[in-house]
Amino acid sequence: MEDVPFSSGMKEVVFENTFITEPSGYGDGAKFQRHKVQAVLKQVLKEKMSTQKYDPVKGAQIAKQLADDLKEKVKMLGYDRYKLVIQVTIGQKTGQAMRIVSRCLWDTATDSFASEYFDNESLYCVCQVYGIYYE
Repeated sequence: MEDVPFSSGMKEVVFENTFITEPSGYGDGAKFQRHKVQAVLKQVLKEKMSTQKYDPVKGAQIAKQLADDLKEKVKMLGYDRYKLVIQVTIGQKTGQAMRIVSRCLWDTATDSFASEYFDNESLYCVCQVYGIYYE
C-alpha cells in the first residue's frame, strides 16, 4: 500500500441517502412549473427568431444554438433534480400544414413539459422542453 501516491492524508467523502423521492421534499420551487418554462420559451423565441429568415443551410445550426440557449435559461430556474430534454423544430413556411406530436411514458406527479410555437413570414419554429425528475 505504500506505492499508492494519493492514499496518504486523503479521506473519501461518503454521502448518505436523503430518501427524498419527489420534488416536494426539496421545497415549493423544486417542482417543474410549466408556466415559468413557457414564459422562458416565449421570451427566447421572440428575441432570437423574430428577425430570422429561413435558410436550409443554417437551419440545423440555428436549432442547436436555440436549444442550447433554452437549456441554459431553463436551468437558471433551478430545476437541479430534473433531466431536461429540449427539442427544436425549424422549417420553411410555404403554406403547408404541420403537426408535431409526442408521446411519453412518465410519472405525471413529477414530470412535465412546456411547448411554444413561433412563426414569421418565412419560417416556423416549435420548441418543446421536457422535465423528467430523477432521484
